Amino acid sequence: LADERLTIAAACRRLPTIERQVLYLRFAEDMSQSAVAARIGVSQMQVSRLERTALGALRELAAD
Repeated sequence: LADERLTIAAACRRLPTIERQVLYLRFAEDMSQSAVAARIGVSQMQVSRLERTALGALRELAAD
């Protein structure tokens, strides 16, 4: 589990700042997509897209 956390942390550092921020707010702060959208000033749909893109990138980076 510790190795997996390190892998994810390293992969997160390679994401664009906005994607890291969305993932942090969604999963570490347990905020809804609507709440994240209000916090960062974008639409809920944009948060959904950013989240999907970031999670896909994390999967690819963690697989490497």
